[in-house]
Amino acid sequence: MLCCWLLTFIIRLSRRFYALSGDSELWKQQYYSQWVRPRARRLANVGRSALPAKTEYSPKVSTWLDHSHLAEEGKVTNWKRQYRLRHNWSRGLCRVTEVEFPQPISPCALVKLCGGHVFTADVSHGLRAWAARDPASCLANIHFTDQQEDSAVLPTALAVSQQQSEQEIVVGFENGRLNRYVFDIPTSRLILRSSYVGLSVGAITAMALSSPYLLIVSQHKNLSLYNLSDQAETAVDITQPRELASLKADNMVAPMTLSLRVSALDIVASVVYSFFHIGCGWSQGIQELRFAKDGQQLDCRITSTVDSQYGMRTQGRTPSLRPRRSATSEPIDNEDSGPAVPSILHQQPPTSMSYAHPYLLTSHADNTLTMYLVVSDLSSLFVRGGQRLWGHTSSVSVVQVTNRGKAVSVSSRGDEIRLWELETAVPSLGSRRRLKDENSIQVTPENKPRVESESGLLPRSIQRDATGLGMAPSGPQEIPCMHEWVGFDEERVLLLREKQVGTQLLECYDFT
Repeated sequence: MLCCWLLTFIIRLSRRFYALSGDSELWKQQYYSQWVRPRARRLANVGRSALPAKTEYSPKVSTWLDHSHLAEEGKVTNWKRQYRLRHNWSRGLCRVTEVEFPQPISPCALVKLCGGHVFTADVSHGLRAWAARDPASCLANIHFTDQQEDSAVLPTALAVSQQQSEQEIVVGFENGRLNRYVFDIPTSRLILRSSYVGLSVGAITAMALSSPYLLIVSQHKNLSLYNLSDQAETAVDITQPRELASLKADNMVAPMTLSLRVSALDIVASVVYSFFHIGCGWSQGIQELRFAKDGQQLDCRITSTVDSQYGMRTQGRTPSLRPRRSATSEPIDNEDSGPAVPSILHQQPPTSMSYAHPYLLTSHADNTLTMYLVVSDLSSLFVRGGQRLWGHTSSVSVVQVTNRGKAVSVSSRGDEIRLWELETAVPSLGSRRRLKDENSIQVTPENKPRVESESGLLPRSIQRDATGLGMAPSGPQEIPCMHEWVGFDEERVLLLREKQVGTQLLECYDFT
């Protein structure tokens, strides 16, 4: 503390020291020492491999791992700003602003954050685009209308994909229709590119988009994968997209999440769902479809978290669905049975779920999160270990995770937001060692907003019906409305929640 005060005093007295304190190359070295090199050490420990002989600061991009986009040749990076950004994330320091959406408030408002822009969809205002750094003003707006009835229709699903100079948005509706939009970033315009009718029987309830591939799930548990690349781009096109695969689920209980991964060789479509297991309670099933770029299906396989909840080690292979014998992977060493008591037991379904390969994260009403690591390669699919994450002081209502292992979770009251770095928890997966609270940081805004009473905020409700007992619904279920949503990028966390009086607040936690 004394050194920091002395340095600040010297900088204020000397212009040369002030200029030196902003030298980008010095901050680049500090950034490498503080954030890049420790991560390289963690990855080396996880992989049981030795670090390279030279692990000190190096300007070569190859040594920067997932931070290489900041150190690319020819790119000008403000390293002092980047260091301050990462420091604020590691301490939970930020400033918060609240934006109250204008009346009238529409039910079932959908929100997505992508590439510094926030997209909202509701029946009254249609599709709107906002700047994440300043969500008070709307950048673009386009209304929803039914071409046959010339009336507004209820949006039920929203997906966004980032491209070079534009962002692609897909909106699904309660009547099975699907609209494909493009947000032109330089001009801040929303353009309707395509409209498809009759893609599903009933409402489209969930979607995943990795342009040009789209994965959707309907209200009647029909899952379909489409290729949108063959559609016209100059005018609104109403022809059907090319369907690559279609599946029917017998019993897929909410919450569920979809994922699409596109590589140079294949396309991987994943669906993660909840089900009740007699031995270890509520568990997660993972079904994965692999396709070649020409649409040919290469593989279809399934696994679950059951073995991980029992603390059993799994083999590096997964039984195929043809023929399907078990939804779980087999124990190693020819063990006939695992431990009698599971190490992870959930008597209630998860409140939310997020999957960004390889991290699978679920939130629960008992103030905890559960993390799994999904291993997927050309020959196998299985879940490696499982770990309870502690830190919240009340029920956790929503969670979001990225493929880098950074996650954000929100309590049901909305007054506790925690940041997680899951890479540090990977070495303890499958062990009974309880992780300490230090694995997460609580967000502490410098400028706290007005304090709402406990009755002033409406927490996200958890539906309790026959599906909570592991029973398949007898008829169509009511489309659930989202009362709370969280999204984040490298600079900010955005939280949408509904107040009891009917208004919706968009809170922006800025770490810059």
